[in-house]
Amino acid sequence: MKYSSKLNEFDILDLLNEYHSELRKLKHKVDFVKDKVAELEQQYSTIKKIKSSATPYAKAEPIETTTSDKAAPKAEVDDEKKGKRKPYPLSDWDKFIMETIQEKNRATLSKEIYEAVKEKALNAKIFTTDEKSKSKINQCLVKLTNRREDLKKVNHKGRGFAYALPIWYDDRNRLMKEYKLK
Repeated sequence: MKYSSKLNEFDILDLLNEYHSELRKLKHKVDFVKDKVAELEQQYSTIKKIKSSATPYAKAEPIETTTSDKAAPKAEVDDEKKGKRKPYPLSDWDKFIMETIQEKNRATLSKEIYEAVKEKALNAKIFTTDEKSKSKINQCLVKLTNRREDLKKVNHKGRGFAYALPIWYDDRNRLMKEYKLK
């Protein structure tokens, strides 16, 4: 069977449509990767700032207290306090996240957090764009779970995480039934 090397009008149109479709897909992928790179660069710069501003005391192991420490002189007690780093103050975004989870009174999906916090940020007139807000909320969730431990991540069957307050966990570090995802 012999094939013609010339394309007819419909073949050319079909190829053009296919190429344009591929081009749109690739542009979407490029935008997605650029967003992820920007987000990771922001997280990296935040980590570098934290590490560079850390004092030698912040790297020291916490000192265990015993009953004899209760009668220790004031100077020794002050030295123990220097070893602990003050927690970061909560930003407006952090407060919006905490309020949202407390209002829901259960473990809350990151998607639900974003929707509620976006509304609060719009009302407070600090919302800029969806992209920047998602990045900011993600940074705050990382801070609240990893550095401050104000929240705990909750695994679930879907994508991402849900978040819950640490007081909603029992002695065996399991989320209590009344606070589980619905």
